[in-house]
Amino acid sequence: MSVMTVTGSVRADSLGWVLPHEHAFIDLRSLVPAVSEISRKKLAREQVDLTNIGKLMRNPYAVLDNAVIDDEGVVRDELLKFKKAGGTTFVDLTLRDIGRDPSLLAGLSRELDIKIVAGCGYYINKSHPGDMDGKTIEGIAEEILSEIEYGMDGTDIKAGVIGEIGTSEIIYPNEKKTLIASAIVQKETGLGLHVHTDLYATNGYEVVNILTEHGAAAEKICINHIDVDIKMDYLKDLLNLGVYVEFDNFGKEFYADKRDRSVLRGLFARDIERVRAIKQLIDAGFLSKILISNDVCLKTCLHRYGGWGYDHVLTNIIPMMEDEGITSEQIKTLMCRNPAEFLDDGKD
Repeated sequence: MSVMTVTGSVRADSLGWVLPHEHAFIDLRSLVPAVSEISRKKLAREQVDLTNIGKLMRNPYAVLDNAVIDDEGVVRDELLKFKKAGGTTFVDLTLRDIGRDPSLLAGLSRELDIKIVAGCGYYINKSHPGDMDGKTIEGIAEEILSEIEYGMDGTDIKAGVIGEIGTSEIIYPNEKKTLIASAIVQKETGLGLHVHTDLYATNGYEVVNILTEHGAAAEKICINHIDVDIKMDYLKDLLNLGVYVEFDNFGKEFYADKRDRSVLRGLFARDIERVRAIKQLIDAGFLSKILISNDVCLKTCLHRYGGWGYDHVLTNIIPMMEDEGITSEQIKTLMCRNPAEFLDDGKD
């Protein structure tokens, strides 16, 4: 039973404490809608610092600099804090259309002695390359499979997980093509398959239907971002389909009011609400199908810029879980066993 990391294959039972959905390096600036007002344009050109940190807690995309993480030294320090907190495996789901850099990941993995698993495929419609309309399902599947079997972006560094495959509030035709292609590859490789879903929609139903109709195993599908607008009936419906659901916004407690609704469209749940929802799902019998992460994708998520960092779940959320009655054994299942089973390719 194995998992492919950016430095080679490892045993699934060696992963230890896992963050199953993160971004070491990422650039989302091209996905942020342009603003027209002079004052907003001026704010968008600023750098993240203490003078605008309050605004970014309300609208994290008001400053474009917040939407890119690209400083290798900063990332090294942040990953080291994760390691010092007891973290051992970091799953990086940045895709090539939003800044993936396999060589940087491999270098940091070796330097810090952290296992890093990299993702593959295509993100949301807005990030797709100009020739996406002309790509076929078969062609996309071949691309994804090549990144798994041979290497990513001209390197021999192989992907170890599919995704995060992007879907929008309404699933675009090219997003559907990518979902079908990912299902084909999942069936062939046995890899876990992460799917980005709109933060406020409930299109996980449609996603699971598309994927399973085309051969993907439900027990290898993870529906991401279900913890922004927590809908318990929706979560239980998904879990009853046999898929994983992922609470991956720990540390993000934003509220975008009507003046600032573009990328975000309203309220983010608080961390304590996420923990209490997890406890409720555990009590309902779904312990083995929950994944937990931070999905760090903004500067303000990092310690350097006033955030909680990659170690937030280990440092702060685990004590909160214990306070809410989640046992240490259950926490180990959430953080170690579940991600290991999801990532395991089933091969010796």
